[in-house]
Amino acid sequence: MENIFESFIEPTVVLLILVVLLVFNSWIFKRMKSTASNGNITRGAISFFLVLIGLLVFILVLPIDKSLKGQILGFLGIIISAGIALSSTTVLGNLIAGIMNKSMNRFRNGDLIKIGDLQGRVIKKSVFHTEIQLEDSNFISIPNLYVASNPVKLIRKTNTVISASVSLGYDISRDNIEKALKEAAISAGLSDPYVYITSLGDFSVVYKIHGFLEDSSSYFSTSSLLNAHVMDRLHEEKIEIVSPTFMNQRRVDEKEFIPTQVIKKIEPVKEKSPEDLIFDEAIESGKIETKKDYIKEIEKKQEALKDKLKDLKDDKEIEKTKSLMKRNEDLKERLQNSIKEQIDKDNLEK
Repeated sequence: MENIFESFIEPTVVLLILVVLLVFNSWIFKRMKSTASNGNITRGAISFFLVLIGLLVFILVLPIDKSLKGQILGFLGIIISAGIALSSTTVLGNLIAGIMNKSMNRFRNGDLIKIGDLQGRVIKKSVFHTEIQLEDSNFISIPNLYVASNPVKLIRKTNTVISASVSLGYDISRDNIEKALKEAAISAGLSDPYVYITSLGDFSVVYKIHGFLEDSSSYFSTSSLLNAHVMDRLHEEKIEIVSPTFMNQRRVDEKEFIPTQVIKKIEPVKEKSPEDLIFDEAIESGKIETKKDYIKEIEKKQEALKDKLKDLKDDKEIEKTKSLMKRNEDLKERLQNSIKEQIDKDNLEK
């Protein structure tokens, strides 16, 4: 009995040490101020490797025959190798795609993009995935391999094109339709409107009105507003937006399907646009990215001022340059503190 007890001392000690290390690892990360997802991933990775190493040591100190130990370790190695082989393709593909996306700088935080059927603003780009905030204000993480293998549509921040399509019958004058559509685009806040005829169907013609939006931060609300103004303007011009098939099934009374015009009330000015509420985190992420760009510009200016200072001999010019460098450093420090405060605030909210 004493020999059996002694033979199990080492495995027990190994298990106790493993438990202590796992508890210590969890305690360390809980004590850290940052509780972001990156910290959780790091903690999980460390725990995984501790368990793996602990399992190997536990097998080695077991009081069993060496040949049996070799068989157990060989079986464990086969399982681990199979897992790595099955997952390495996806993991390696996402890693390479993430590096490619970062090096190409296809889009940045805060940009409005469309990948396949997904459209929203970028919140974060990591090595393995890209996180965007969708039109419904929810979040989705897209593997970088999917981003790299699908076309990415980047919406311009200024002078982006907004469009709306409508199908009307052949019995309506094309000139009247195009005039009404252009007026609708202008009333929706778009500039330089133009109309394309995209399809000549058996029963109807498809018109597509385009216009330039100066600031894409109101992209979705302006798209909705354009549709509303197109409908209102066509109704004002007594142009029905109904299919010719529906028109052919009319009764003799020839009733027009145009809603009665009502007196519009002046709506109160909204403090925030829908996009400000929907893309709140993406907008903040974009602001942080802008501040980082500004810091880089300050650093470039500081380098230029340092080179200039070496050649200056006038005391007044030297003092003036040093004062300017001091202001730039203060501004850089404020920007860095602002970025840190925003990141800490986001981490606490998560």
